[in-house]
Amino acid sequence: MAKIKKKQNLIYISLVVIVAAIIGGSWFYSHHTREVSNSYAVSETATLSSGARVYNSLSAIQRANLPDQALVKVNRYYLTSNDNDDTYARINYNGKNYFVRATDIELKMNNEINSYLTQSGLPHAKITKQISSIFEQRGYSTSSGNPRGVVIHDTGNENSTISSEVSYMKQNYSSTRVFVHTFIDNQQIINIADTKYMAEGAGPYANPYFVQFEMPHEYTAASFANQLGNAAYYTAYILKQNNLPVTKGTKDGGGTVWTHAMISSYLGGTDHEDPISYWSTSARKLFGTTYNINNFVELVQAYYNQM
Repeated sequence: MAKIKKKQNLIYISLVVIVAAIIGGSWFYSHHTREVSNSYAVSETATLSSGARVYNSLSAIQRANLPDQALVKVNRYYLTSNDNDDTYARINYNGKNYFVRATDIELKMNNEINSYLTQSGLPHAKITKQISSIFEQRGYSTSSGNPRGVVIHDTGNENSTISSEVSYMKQNYSSTRVFVHTFIDNQQIINIADTKYMAEGAGPYANPYFVQFEMPHEYTAASFANQLGNAAYYTAYILKQNNLPVTKGTKDGGGTVWTHAMISSYLGGTDHEDPISYWSTSARKLFGTTYNINNFVELVQAYYNQM
């Protein structure tokens, strides 16, 4: 009788262990398998930070050992929805793909202005909210009710200031019915209209879908670079806030980062060409280089990776 009871106890204990293992394994798997909400291909070069946690797969069950400061190719980003909304980069090292948090890589910049900002630690101003009640509040025409990207403008006015531009927009809104969400210079990011609602600065085919910001002109190398840094940070902030990827606008209406000029060319309803001339002229005069939307998207990704 004692032997039978002992056997029953062993069976019971074995069942408990098996159930515990199943529950534990399920918990472990659910806490290490990342739910990908979006992904997008890139072609970038980066270095791994010291102590970077590198994995063989997105499940993060098995770690890989790569050298500190290893030079890697980044070929895709993954946005996750169950891991603090972290962004993961798929990297290639010696012909094999690995995965790492985007915060653990530093992009190698090809453009001199972007390199200048990277070497400075990717500085940026804080976003200051000065929301005005005068602007009409209309929801975005997206299925989620959220914006699907960002449109970049420059004011086109020489020697104006961010405060004068903000004042002018507010004072003339009743007659022009034109406004953007935010103004950005080399020291400030001033948000004047609620980004939960559409702006009216890029025509009927863009307004219902994008957050929009304006850049007054800057005239020194440091101020121009810092303005670009603030603009890239703000763009990254809006995209991250809405769980959107960092992708250049396309002719079919896709992508998340747009210039006003791209809206004119691809979507229509407006004929402005900013900020092409402002960026290219300032970059040539102040840095002896070029600057375009491809360079800006690269800079946005660098700031995005820090978030």
